[in-house]
Amino acid sequence: MWNNSTAANLWEDEECAVSLIDQPAIKYPIMAIYITVFTVCLLGNMFTILVITTHPLMRTATNFFLANLAAADLLVAVFCILQNMIHIVGFDHGNWPLGELLCRMYLAILHMVPCTSVGILVCVSLEKYIAVLHPLTALKVLTHRLRLIVTISIWIGSVLINFPFFYYAKMYTFGEHNACTRTPMPYWITVSFVVWYFIPFIILTIIYSKIGLLLWTTGSSHTSTRPSSDSQGSAGNSWQMANGRVVVYKPESLLQVPNERKREPKKPKDVEGRRKVVRLLFAVVLSFGLFTFPHHARLIYSSWSTSVSCMSHWSSLLQPFSYICLFVSSAINPILYAFLSKRFRTAVSDVLHCRKGVFSRISRSRNRTLISDVPIDESRCPSPHVGIRMTKLR
Repeated sequence: MWNNSTAANLWEDEECAVSLIDQPAIKYPIMAIYITVFTVCLLGNMFTILVITTHPLMRTATNFFLANLAAADLLVAVFCILQNMIHIVGFDHGNWPLGELLCRMYLAILHMVPCTSVGILVCVSLEKYIAVLHPLTALKVLTHRLRLIVTISIWIGSVLINFPFFYYAKMYTFGEHNACTRTPMPYWITVSFVVWYFIPFIILTIIYSKIGLLLWTTGSSHTSTRPSSDSQGSAGNSWQMANGRVVVYKPESLLQVPNERKREPKKPKDVEGRRKVVRLLFAVVLSFGLFTFPHHARLIYSSWSTSVSCMSHWSSLLQPFSYICLFVSSAINPILYAFLSKRFRTAVSDVLHCRKGVFSRISRSRNRTLISDVPIDESRCPSPHVGIRMTKLR
């Protein structure tokens, strides 16, 4: 972090005062990367929020959290990316021309959004964990009100925890140059890294490993279950648990034709749908972990290091590199949605072509399965006996 002695030492040394970033061959390509990331982050997250909020097919539990994640990333695009480019690359010697208020907002949001993002990602993973491993519990626990309360708590908690960055941010003046920085907080930076990066990433890895193992095992070993003789119901039907779901057998379905060749069971659509959702969420988590780590590593090093780095050395490029990686983590999610989610691509196509017929048709059948976020296939709806048998299991 910059302070008065650091800046004085740099400008006293003529060799170090000539920044490598100020050279046109390096400066303009870096600025082009900044502008590209800003454009993708701004337009991509705005369009993601638009699609999720306007298209009925996208109004699911998971997408509720992803819309909040896009809103947090949108704050990065509006308040951080171009401001960071101006501060580090745009002006010589890292001059800050935007005033102290924007300096405080810039530093606060820059540290707040990663905390908000990781909190939302943990909530999504826990929701999927309960939905896949404990589906009956999910029906009672995972309500819209609970999701709303948790999301609001994450936003408020992120603002309060990162308020010190707003409070201790300051614009220093050195002659004709201004620097937007903050008071060094090495212990706070280290604790923030452990609490908001290391521990959540371990939790996310464990949760998605368990979910993935269950889904892929369920899909590969999904076979029909024969009813046992002691599972007869009072209504002449029988029920059993097979792969986490209730299977109802009617008397007529128990008849067999001799020497009939068994058919290979098809893979359930809901299992495949959950696989795709988990695959997408795992990609979002992995990209978040990879692209935010350089920023955390540089913050910890700069907070504890007592040596003054020379601006003319190649190591001075690590600062814009770490920031660009951080901003890419906010810009890449809409790209992942487009490549890994067929539902998202379909919704985007509907929004772009203003297909009102599709919207009205979808809005008339907006029922969802709570635990899988896959539209209900009415032809496969269970009989009323399923509700009776599920009540017995609670």
